[in-house]
Amino acid sequence: MGNTDTITVQATATSLRIVEELYERDGGGVTELADTLDVSKSAVHNHLSTLCALGYVTNSGGTYELTHQFLRIGFGTRERNPVYQAAQREIRMLARNTGAVANLVVPEDAAAVYLHRIGSRDHPIPVGGSVRLHAAAAGKAILAYRSGDAVDEYVTRHGLDRKTERTVTDPATLRSELRSIRDRNIAFDRGELDENWQCVASPIVVDGDPVGAVSVSGPSDEMQGKRLEEDTAGLVSSAAKTIELELL
Repeated sequence: MGNTDTITVQATATSLRIVEELYERDGGGVTELADTLDVSKSAVHNHLSTLCALGYVTNSGGTYELTHQFLRIGFGTRERNPVYQAAQREIRMLARNTGAVANLVVPEDAAAVYLHRIGSRDHPIPVGGSVRLHAAAAGKAILAYRSGDAVDEYVTRHGLDRKTERTVTDPATLRSELRSIRDRNIAFDRGELDENWQCVASPIVVDGDPVGAVSVSGPSDEMQGKRLEEDTAGLVSSAAKTIELELL
């Protein structure tokens, strides 16, 4: 029974690797997928045939592409998220009032997932994309409201990988910053995710649980000084509090 379970898990993992590679390549053929993933051509073909039969992949002359089935699943999952339901109006108003990019971010284990955005499409992380919690303002805002043991586990399990030269990669420095974020209810990212972008974020905390964060981002030459640290920070904090009240 154990061997069967292992085979099933490996097959599922291979299918998902193929899906992700098709996304990254914007389509592809059996041979290139097999070479990239180090999987036999026959195995890749079998997985693709199954995905085609289920409607998740199309085949046009040997070039395989993803279908919009994934769009239905992704949008449907987001629509069911209570944080998303409560935050849409505030994110829209935040983008309008700041003239910058407003984001709704939710945690998934060690990741900060960008669930919703109003504003420029030039943000370094696309909607639906994610980054490790310690590398972005919204992620740090969420991490600050996790227990000390949870933060220690995060550091031990995932490490503090560097996105730019400004990313916090020292555990002691991160813990000190998280204490400051919790005291102020505001987190900043000054080129830590992308050296050309700065960001301010505030956590959405419900019954002590950090269920998400609101952030506003902009190019470093625009989002800085008083605009970043006072004007925008106040609006972001207010939006997060309003969403919290909606979720109670």
